[in-house]
Amino acid sequence: MRKLVYIFVTVITCYMAGVFRSAPLMALAGMEAVLFGAAFVQSRYLKRHLSAELLRHWEVVEKSMWLVCKIKLKNTGKLPVSRFQIKLRYGYCREAARGGRQKSAGKCTAAGERAKYIDGSCAGGESIAQLEVAGRYCGIMTLRMVRLRVYDYLSLFSGARRMDGTVEVAVFPQEKALCLELSSPVEGEAGLLQERISDRGGEAGGEVRQLREYQSGDSSRYIHWNQTARTGQLWVKEYEREADSCIRLFLDMEGMEESGEAEADAFYELVSALVLGLLKQTASVLVSWHDGAGRMAEMEVGSGEQCRELLLCLYRGRYPAPCCASQTAWETENRSPGGILKLDMRLGLYRNDMLLYRFSAEELEEQITGGKYFI
Repeated sequence: MRKLVYIFVTVITCYMAGVFRSAPLMALAGMEAVLFGAAFVQSRYLKRHLSAELLRHWEVVEKSMWLVCKIKLKNTGKLPVSRFQIKLRYGYCREAARGGRQKSAGKCTAAGERAKYIDGSCAGGESIAQLEVAGRYCGIMTLRMVRLRVYDYLSLFSGARRMDGTVEVAVFPQEKALCLELSSPVEGEAGLLQERISDRGGEAGGEVRQLREYQSGDSSRYIHWNQTARTGQLWVKEYEREADSCIRLFLDMEGMEESGEAEADAFYELVSALVLGLLKQTASVLVSWHDGAGRMAEMEVGSGEQCRELLLCLYRGRYPAPCCASQTAWETENRSPGGILKLDMRLGLYRNDMLLYRFSAEELEEQITGGKYFI
């Protein structure tokens, strides 16, 4: 539109110069025509000397947090750039897999990608442009540079060049743990379930690590009555966790490929909260899962960092070798205080094939932060 207006003004100037036989108007029309051609040449010159490059190709961000993506601009020409525009597209790799597009070398092209633009100017040399993107869902978000467009000083013409640069962003859920009470069968004719592990991390049957003041949420069965009687304050026993204590968790991911981003996001959120909650009760969690082709994987998780490594494997669909090749699933079940737990895509939590809880994707955050669950 701006170009058409400029041409229209130039034609009017030429017409008025001819009608009134005015030399100044004729000179003005000539200058406008020369400037029009110079703007075209300038846009090509600036495009040839301006380049853009992503500073990092891998980022990590928590869900709903803003990520600042930095792009380095380099102008090797003599003239500053008054206006440029960088077009980027971003989306989740799961969208590509569900849409049947190609996915290779860590890159994906998704039909549901969204476009982002960076507009700015730069002088000679190097400068930095920034783009802020929020991770809406848990998973691998891919951000690609598509095009760099450079304008002349009058913004009449622009020169564009395709850009090749990709940033993979791992979007992890916030580290929130489910508040769990783990119970296990005890010896005796009654066969009742006895609470074995307190939600503060101690284990009945282990060595007492220390005595500390009672805190809200502590179980009354760990109160040290002698110390309480001597001091007049409630004191509880804190136990050492058994070094070989491990809970087995099986992830039933059937239907993952067909699920939407919101469903997969809720599943990843619950996996993280469940594993972190179990780690407060036991030394490690042995997580296993399989895909539709029957491939099996196991990963032993003993910390929050390893929990993120587990999520990254689930995001990418990678299947690492079992963490303990000599240890079978049945051996793990025998020494697991919680038996075998299973979490499926419908957010159902099972213990030994018995449904314990059914979580809601819409109310998941409230369910994680509030309430206590007995397994």
